[in-house]
Amino acid sequence: MVVPDIDSGDYILDIGGGGESIIGKLKGNRVIVIDLKRDDLLEATNDALKIVMDARDMRFVEESFWRVTSSFTLMYVEPSDVAKVFRDAYRA
Repeated sequence: MVVPDIDSGDYILDIGGGGESIIGKLKGNRVIVIDLKRDDLLEATNDALKIVMDARDMRFVEESFWRVTSSFTLMYVEPSDVAKVFRDAYRA
């Protein structure tokens, strides 16, 4: 199976991208990864910029990213917080 490349525009924000960080592996230093767990960020072996940050309270200026990704993260977010994460991701 061939996975097409992601047209990333400028930088990609990857929410909860510690650990495996698939997007970080694919796009390297074009990715800004945020995760609550510092250890998970340190575990990721790629060239992405890794920042300890809460997806419910992202500290980026509006329209900082053309693409926002997240793999397996939202299942760990409290249902009452999911809308907040989406609003913040849309703003980013």
